[in-house]
Amino acid sequence: MGDPDFLRNIASKILTPTTLDLKRLDDVRRLLAAAESKYKFSSYGGDPKRLIEYFQSPDFTELVLLLGVDLSKKLLQEVIASYTDKDIQAAAKKAIDEIDGYKDLEDSDTLLMYKKF
Repeated sequence: MGDPDFLRNIASKILTPTTLDLKRLDDVRRLLAAAESKYKFSSYGGDPKRLIEYFQSPDFTELVLLLGVDLSKKLLQEVIASYTDKDIQAAAKKAIDEIDGYKDLEDSDTLLMYKKF
């Protein structure tokens, strides 16, 4: 079998109603659908290597701010475990390292805002 599909095989497994409230889950799904359309990283007719570009984008940063540090890292760790492509794994590891820098911000009393659709 080829590479798993990011949205259908990875994100849908991690991002569920048990991990996020329904409002945030709906917002996350909208962000991910828009990203898949923009970056074309689907395994079905797209190129999974385009995930690298997505992980380095402001669109992914917006997703991280919505998900929070722990859930974002869990999502990226699943990417590392599921993909065999070393470049995709390296991009996910780099994103985890960058997210670790957000941890101090999340633990503070700073108010984070995200755009509603």
